[in-house]
Amino acid sequence: MSSRPFPDAYSPFVSLLRERSFSPPSEGWSAELIAAHVAHTNNRIAHVAEQVLIGERPSYDNRDDIDDAELSAYAESVGGLDGLALAVETSAARLASAAAALNEGQREQLIPVTIVDGDTLVIDEPVPLQGFIETNSAFHLDLHLRQLHALVGD
Repeated sequence: MSSRPFPDAYSPFVSLLRERSFSPPSEGWSAELIAAHVAHTNNRIAHVAEQVLIGERPSYDNRDDIDDAELSAYAESVGGLDGLALAVETSAARLASAAAALNEGQREQLIPVTIVDGDTLVIDEPVPLQGFIETNSAFHLDLHLRQLHALVGD
């Protein structure tokens, strides 16, 4: 995970959402869809951790987290970029809270994870929950922060 405290890792992403205007992409996701994806993903991974906390054996599949129609509906439901900035903050706090509540055994519990990117299968195997959370809050977040920066308008 990044050297910043967990929820603070999301601060640059949230600040960018609140302080900048974005150009429409020539291809790929708009700023709204990127932000919706980050918040949606955080909430779904937090839900997985919460299920582990109550003794369930959940799995994770990101296909709902990359569905354009699902993300558009989510973005609209929270009120566009301002609402999405708050949704990212809230989802990061939820994920941090769930992660902090895990004991050592729960952090190491293997979670069946399926992640696709477009038509490409990225991962389809069990991963330790803590590593999954950390990858989401570092590598995954950084990837989408760069994607968002690329859309900053003049």
